Amino acid sequence: MKYQPLFILGIARSGTNLLARMLDRHPGVAIALDPLLPIFRSLRNAAVIQTAPEPVLRRFSPDAPFQDYYFHQDGPELLDLMLHAEAGLKLPVSELSVLREKATARAALESQSMAALMNGLEGEDYGSLLRSALDLIAGTNPDAKWVGTKELWVLEFVPLLARLFPSARFLLIERDPRAIVASLLAMAKKDPTQAAHPPSYMRHWRKQVSIADHLEKYPTLVGRFHRLHYERLVAAPEEVAHKLCDDLELSFTPEMLQLSASGWQGNSSFEHGNKEVYSETVDRWRQALPERVVQAVDYLCGPEMALTPYQAAATPDPSKVLAYLCEAGAQPGSWRSDSGDLLADFGGEMVRRVLTTANEVPDELLARRCFLFHDTLDAIRRRNV
Repeated sequence: MKYQPLFILGIARSGTNLLARMLDRHPGVAIALDPLLPIFRSLRNAAVIQTAPEPVLRRFSPDAPFQDYYFHQDGPELLDLMLHAEAGLKLPVSELSVLREKATARAALESQSMAALMNGLEGEDYGSLLRSALDLIAGTNPDAKWVGTKELWVLEFVPLLARLFPSARFLLIERDPRAIVASLLAMAKKDPTQAAHPPSYMRHWRKQVSIADHLEKYPTLVGRFHRLHYERLVAAPEEVAHKLCDDLELSFTPEMLQLSASGWQGNSSFEHGNKEVYSETVDRWRQALPERVVQAVDYLCGPEMALTPYQAAATPDPSKVLAYLCEAGAQPGSWRSDSGDLLADFGGEMVRRVLTTANEVPDELLARRCFLFHDTLDAIRRRNV
């Protein structure tokens, strides 16, 4: 392998496209946008089918979207299965042709030329399949020192990727969850087919914080796993670009800031036109987001926000939060990752709130079902003190 793998990660509407396109403009970097989501979903299913205990397997649905792992009795065990999954899991018979088709369709959302390459995927297991994908992307830029993809929702697979590619680097972009939800709702108004379930986004946001904090404790990821904030990226793009180049041992090139030259029109839900970076949208959520939605974000994400630069703006009113969750549940959009049982999910949210201030150390499984890791709960409680 003549190149080093580079993975850009995050959740949708958090600035992943901006970061990926900035890096891809560098002559020493080749980044494909979102082609591998079907592979990671198939890998998730294979990890459960091939390694999960029978009771967990019986309750698992291969058709489910990527999970946030909260509250479900199998949530902690499923998360651990993903964190410890091995790339050597065998590819099920006939799965390769299915994944070629799905990866082609996924890549076509951003690039027809990249979509055509996905027909060349090869591999007998998931490790060789992922290597094949990166080799295909590398073929688009033979001089690239760094080759990789931008992927959404798959942070729990970083340990697997780190073991598979010992020289890989990982960039996670984070954004204020209120801005993410505001962008999501604005996009849904422009294109109803992209409407999704805002509370599920909120849960995936806090999942990302917990997993990122967990990954930073891995000795094998020291110097390889980096987090950056969308707000800093758009406020000082040249400064951030220089820092990225220094970290990747590249020389800065001004083309990284000339995104419109590549034909990109931006990905803002609020702005239109030919513009490189929309820094004006950083705080747009303050005007665009209804108060009941702000309260819901603060309630669902507030404990984890205390571990980030994003602080909850108000003390949420549980009755208003419940009313909004009812409203959002009636219009879930194209996908949702909660249970769909409002009583069970809101009960879980209330337990989370109690645990952040309780004097007693809760049962390990309860802590993990509510916060994914006991360390996350401990960190939140320390901040509260």
